[in-house]
Amino acid sequence: MDDNQRLRTLAAFLRVYGVLSLAIFGSLFIGFMVRTPLLAEVGGPLNWTIWNDVSSGHEHAHVPPMLFTIYVVWGVFLLLAARRPLAHTSFLSFTMWANLAHALLMAGQAAMDLERYWSKFLTDIPFVLVLALGIFFLRPSERAPAER
Repeated sequence: MDDNQRLRTLAAFLRVYGVLSLAIFGSLFIGFMVRTPLLAEVGGPLNWTIWNDVSSGHEHAHVPPMLFTIYVVWGVFLLLAARRPLAHTSFLSFTMWANLAHALLMAGQAAMDLERYWSKFLTDIPFVLVLALGIFFLRPSERAPAER
């Protein structure tokens, strides 16, 4: 694949991930903030979608909405980077390495509590790992053409 095709493919890949991030994490953020029973700690059929440990004595966890906010913002920046990937190489490098580190850490944490977090190997971990690998394999070479 030549650098122009690689750039177009990377842009499409970033758009897909940006839209997915906004849809998934925006929905989870709204659902969490309105305290939908779907995400409830006890009996919520979609509670498995979040890292939610309210066993610390708090009625409502604080970590999930912080993570949702970060991923919503990240989704917006993925869409911005899709417009001109070469102008956002440092953001894309950060995204690649941060998501690789996140996937490895999350895999280790999920493996330590498989009974509760086995689903992360089918959801969150592949989501961030595919993003990291996609950017790694689709990023243009050092001699890529300048953007217009």
